[in-house]
Amino acid sequence: MSGPRAHELRAAMGPDPKLAHEVALTGSQSGNSRHWEDKPNAGYSGTPMWKIKAQLQEQQASAQTGPLKVPEGFKQVEKGKPMYYNDKRQVYWSGEDGKTYVYDAVMEKYSLLYDGKAFDMRIAVGSCFHEKAFQARHVLVKDLAKAAQAMRMSVEHLDRPCALYALYEGHRGKPGSGSANVCAEFCVKQLHQKLLPKLSAFRGFWEDARLEVAMRESFEELDTEFIEKHPGTTDGCCATVALVTGARVVIATLGDVAAVVCMRNGEAEEFAKPHVAPGLDSDDDDEEEDVPNGGGIQPGNSAPIQWTRSLGDSDFKKTDSAPKLLSTPEVKVLHLEPKHLGIAFVCRALYNAIGKSTAVSTVSKRCAPRARMAAGALVDAAVQWLGQVGDLGLGSIVVFFDRIEDGPAHKRARKEDPSQVRLRHILLKHRECKSTMDKVRNKQVKRSRGEAERLLRAVLEECQNDPGTKIFTQKCKDMSECQSCLKAGELVGDLSWVKPGKYGQSFDDVAFALSVGQLSDLVDTDQGVHIILRSA
Repeated sequence: MSGPRAHELRAAMGPDPKLAHEVALTGSQSGNSRHWEDKPNAGYSGTPMWKIKAQLQEQQASAQTGPLKVPEGFKQVEKGKPMYYNDKRQVYWSGEDGKTYVYDAVMEKYSLLYDGKAFDMRIAVGSCFHEKAFQARHVLVKDLAKAAQAMRMSVEHLDRPCALYALYEGHRGKPGSGSANVCAEFCVKQLHQKLLPKLSAFRGFWEDARLEVAMRESFEELDTEFIEKHPGTTDGCCATVALVTGARVVIATLGDVAAVVCMRNGEAEEFAKPHVAPGLDSDDDDEEEDVPNGGGIQPGNSAPIQWTRSLGDSDFKKTDSAPKLLSTPEVKVLHLEPKHLGIAFVCRALYNAIGKSTAVSTVSKRCAPRARMAAGALVDAAVQWLGQVGDLGLGSIVVFFDRIEDGPAHKRARKEDPSQVRLRHILLKHRECKSTMDKVRNKQVKRSRGEAERLLRAVLEECQNDPGTKIFTQKCKDMSECQSCLKAGELVGDLSWVKPGKYGQSFDDVAFALSVGQLSDLVDTDQGVHIILRSA
């Protein structure tokens, strides 16, 4: 983070009144303002944050009982100055206050080492895409800290939960070329490669402005690299990306993928206006943003492309392009409050077909907290309204938030996780399953995954107000393709007592989080698509 972006961040965050020491860079840091990007594991010392925190507490305790003693492993940065550096842990220690710091190369100051706080907040996320949405791609990283560890980085200084969700809607791709959209495929694999090194580089507290700059830089670098690696490729895509850290959601939008914020009272609003050429957004009564060469439509001409910002579209990124598209996203930070129900990212064709934010809010309120059910219901509504889908990008990601608090979780007695749970389920197979034989009816299953999901979403709708599970029991008898549906009475669909690992991690994540009598969202395993009911 250097150059214009560093100046932008300094201006947004203002001067630092706590800066009391001159900063002396050590080793390879000297003379290199981007030293933290030199290595793929930059900022990762290998020391867990809990251990650093314990050492900090020990230092503070000793500071209260007598003169400050330089901790083991720290060497003085400059003679006569009170700052000491530990190369292994990559942190500084101040002899004046006994606190541990990291160096912020962007703001050119020392900042307190920050220990990420855990917020007692539940997140449910799900997605659904029509089988003909060839150019739409998405990413759901439910635990970004684990993803960072796999890349030898650490983001333990970010508040938890920490997650990343992205929806890329491609355009101008060629489905018959082997990859429906080269740009969308590239973004799915590469965005986190740009963002994670930035997030791991600074282990102080991340203010909103710093998060916004990191997201903008990641998009711009992603676009530059795609064009360099795919010269002559005209594929492009629009994108909406959310970075969740604690009770903050950083949302970046580029193009016209809708980002909708839903409230618990039924209200909803689109978080950012679509970046489209003048006249293409029916809700836009304001003048279009400043876009080089006038955006997508020139006076008297038809539109060569309808977006004013996108990833890819290399033929509209050249110096003399007309129109010329931007790759800088619009970035905002949403501070979650108890009034927030969730967010939804929706492909534009789907969004317009169902009635925009009003319909998204209605579906979200009806389906919460089953995010995957909500995402599928949005797609179903668009298919029903449009009749013929063609190659329209119909897809959505829905995220629900629950137990949002004003601050980090307070310490409480740890609740023991059950070692086993008693479950009933309805199973529908599809042609992608490990085994496509329905042994109950002795026939091969030929339906698609999408059709299996649609059938089970209808079951969930019927079971919404079924406290006695009568509907669940009947539907299990009629539909389930597991031999457990042949059991008698209230044991229809019974899997008996289930221990972790029997049906896979995705199954366990849902099943062991259910309370007794609660019905799950849709769950995928290699056996098919399930609805799970916890019976004991």
